[in-house]
Amino acid sequence: MVGTTLDIRFIRHVQILPLICAVCHLTLAFPTQTPSASDDVRQLQVNIPHAGPILTPLGSSISIPCLVSLSCTSSLSPSVVHRVKWTMVSGGVETEILVARGSRVKINEAYRERAALLNYTSSPEDVSLWLGDLRHTDSGHYRVVFHYRDAWGRYSLSFQQAKRACEGIGAQVATPDQLLAAYFDGYEQCDAGWLVDQSVRYPIQVPREGCYGDMDGQPGVRNYGTMDPNNLFDVYCYIEQIHGKVFYDPIPQQLSFDEAQSYCRAAGAQLATTAQLYLAWSEGLDRCSPGWLSDGSVRYPIVTPRERCGGPQAGVKTLYRFSNQTGFPEPSSLHDAYCFKGGCLQMYY
Repeated sequence: MVGTTLDIRFIRHVQILPLICAVCHLTLAFPTQTPSASDDVRQLQVNIPHAGPILTPLGSSISIPCLVSLSCTSSLSPSVVHRVKWTMVSGGVETEILVARGSRVKINEAYRERAALLNYTSSPEDVSLWLGDLRHTDSGHYRVVFHYRDAWGRYSLSFQQAKRACEGIGAQVATPDQLLAAYFDGYEQCDAGWLVDQSVRYPIQVPREGCYGDMDGQPGVRNYGTMDPNNLFDVYCYIEQIHGKVFYDPIPQQLSFDEAQSYCRAAGAQLATTAQLYLAWSEGLDRCSPGWLSDGSVRYPIVTPRERCGGPQAGVKTLYRFSNQTGFPEPSSLHDAYCFKGGCLQMYY
């Protein structure tokens, strides 16, 4: 068996550590007996042209080239059929993507419709892997799609206001593919939000009253279609990475919004944006302590759900002024603070 490892990173910058390996294994069906001098001497060669990482955004597709050849000293022996196995290795766990032998290709059910050997039928030496609809779980590193609501409450953003809202917190409006990839990774939000193509959608894992949408009780991404840009909704934002650290220190005396800004400045930092907190949460930040963010919202990141910290779902929890989730807390109300300092991304627990 010959193994060749390719490093794939779904990011725009190369400073992040390696996160995923795709391994192309090939096994030759040699006879079990010891070869004699008259037998062919065959040498398998595997070539993956890319030496470095493949950089690609969430929700898109990639083609990972892998070429095989078999050289021999004689053509007298029967042809040798190779077996191709693509696996994904993340966190020390190896997951099979597909296996091919001869004309048969067997794809893992988890990758059906998203994995293929594009040229294998016409050229068995080309075992390049195509992966589509890339998700968080394809890399082991998180790029975050998240729901965002204006300070005034639910459904108060026009399309242009939605774009400015995402930009104002250090993110951008998500694409339909990015929201779909987040849905396939388990994301759910029963709130209609703008996407970059001017459509309005929301992802639902467990259909229920008020969240049925247009899919007749089935899970999926609800789609209102292209909407008038002056209509008002929430927005889904997207962020890939930040260069800095989000940190939280238990503060003996809780702070107003202005005091929280001063506290972070005194630490050589600034209040974190909502996008920065979401990305820090996706990297493992877990704090059951509501804190101020730069947009005047009060939120806290929960990785391990517990009842006293927002219920049974993980995520970034938000405090609202009223029980109907309208409006951010008054600036004079007292909370902790989440600060952000530029540099290499780190989380302080």
